[in-house]
Amino acid sequence: MPVREILGKTIGFGLTAAALAVGGILVLIGSHAYNDYFNIFLGWGLVGLGVATGGYGAFAIGAILYDAKLRRQEEEIHISPRDAPPAPPPPWGMGDIGRPGGGVVQVGAQAPRGGGAPRLMSVTVSSIDGLLLVTGLLAWTILTLVFFAPTH
Repeated sequence: MPVREILGKTIGFGLTAAALAVGGILVLIGSHAYNDYFNIFLGWGLVGLGVATGGYGAFAIGAILYDAKLRRQEEEIHISPRDAPPAPPPPWGMGDIGRPGGGVVQVGAQAPRGGGAPRLMSVTVSSIDGLLLVTGLLAWTILTLVFFAPTH
């Protein structure tokens, strides 16, 4: 679970939402002229922005938690359940291939060796990879324009 990311977003969104809400409340209760209606809209607007910021922060943190749950589920090994016992062998005699313990011809006294198992592979991409890609593409574009641009 990305604890550092959740903690950072909680503090950031929480402080911003609290600052907006407190600012709106201070505008509402502060002193102003009796016919200054702009402060009413400004105060309630700031409180509304504070509530919206807090709601978006909660949504963003929930999305991070949901993404972490999906990543955990992707890393688990999924084995399809078998509904029934294996089917009978086909008439041409290849019935043991693909079954556990079958399909291996033993020659001599040695036990069969080998086999394999599915391996889980994952690729992680850090946030610096995108920056490096964009920087490299910009450098390539600039170098191409400087050295290969037609000069008429």
